[in-house]
Amino acid sequence: MPPEPPEPPSPAASDALDASVAAAVATGLWRMRNRMVEPGTDRPLADLRPLYRHLEATWDALTGAGIEIQSHDGDIADPGLSLSVVAYQPTPGLDRDRIVETIRPTVYLGGRIIQQGEVIVGTPTDDGGDRS
Repeated sequence: MPPEPPEPPSPAASDALDASVAAAVATGLWRMRNRMVEPGTDRPLADLRPLYRHLEATWDALTGAGIEIQSHDGDIADPGLSLSVVAYQPTPGLDRDRIVETIRPTVYLGGRIIQQGEVIVGTPTDDGGDRS
């Protein structure tokens, strides 16, 4: 006798799974994209241009499905943002707290956050280390 098929997930569980999978795919694509471009630009590295076209097509498909992937590098570190700060790092040349590295992007599905971004915040070096 063959085993019975598993019960389908409830709609709420299915939505959570879909959001989790969408966030994981978006994050992986974002990481690949960051490794395929010339530093400080959106231009693909010369030897990766053929592959980059496929990445961009996949990125566009996610965007068309209502998924937005947001990096935060260079943004002002506003305490009101829905981000997880994993570290504060004294950084020369800053006059205020700024995000110096996005560890994990914020991912939106239909305008709703499905993954909170994780960032490193650079702090001015001449503030004496005061975080208040």
